[in-house]
Amino acid sequence: MIASTGMIANTGISTNTGIAAIAGAGFAFASLGAYAQTMRQQRWASLVVRVVAAAAWVTLAGYLGMAMSRQGVVAALQTNFNASILMVLLIGLMAGCVHLSAKLRGLDGFLLIVAAVLSWAAMSLPDQPPAELSRRPWFISHGLAFAASAVCFAAGGAAGVGYLLVSRMLRRHRTAAMIGTVASLESLERFGRWMWLIGFPLFTYGILTGFCGIAHRQDLRQTTWYLDPTLIASLVAWGIYAYLCVASLYGPTLRARRAAVLSTYGLGLVLVAYVIREFSWLHH
Repeated sequence: MIASTGMIANTGISTNTGIAAIAGAGFAFASLGAYAQTMRQQRWASLVVRVVAAAAWVTLAGYLGMAMSRQGVVAALQTNFNASILMVLLIGLMAGCVHLSAKLRGLDGFLLIVAAVLSWAAMSLPDQPPAELSRRPWFISHGLAFAASAVCFAAGGAAGVGYLLVSRMLRRHRTAAMIGTVASLESLERFGRWMWLIGFPLFTYGILTGFCGIAHRQDLRQTTWYLDPTLIASLVAWGIYAYLCVASLYGPTLRARRAAVLSTYGLGLVLVAYVIREFSWLHH
């Protein structure tokens, strides 16, 4: 896949767009392989998932490595496009780890779909850092915290979707065909809960550093920056995950289907915040 990037410039497509499109297609194809392995019991599918997903991952890692080599780590990760590529890389890595776990069968497909969608969404993001923050190295932790928390929330949301689907299949009396092919409800619930608890502190740190970044921007002093759509979506998502974390620790009634539904809502808001960054004046 890396070799194919040399042909992108000749077609009038930017390198960033080509890299994101190719990697997104690779993750999407790998997700089909994960479906074939889990639901169709196709033995060859596991090899397809590993090879294709690894090729997409290496393509993005190679691009990001070259960007860091040219611009430096701080400068490279301050651009919206590269920060998004880092998040896709981490989600792809999480999908690979889940794929190797017998207790989480089927969850890899959902994570690969998320990686594909985010990779394609990154095609429209700019490859230039915000002018007001480009010389503040400490602000790199803002993007890193959001990337790491987004990976946790993506995994937790995927576990929630998986829980709802497996629960639905069980209600339709497909238990015998499912034994040993998909993750158990208990495994999905436990995995999702741990992802909330790990991702929430990182997400909180990302929001707090974001407010610090706003305080350093003179150009936002006379604007209604608090109405930024990305900020609003992030704060609503923070509220949902705060409730999930507190209730899972101190409220034993938040379990099973209700927790899974809320987890998918939280993931949806995180994805919305990611997509509408293109319309956010705080990130341009």
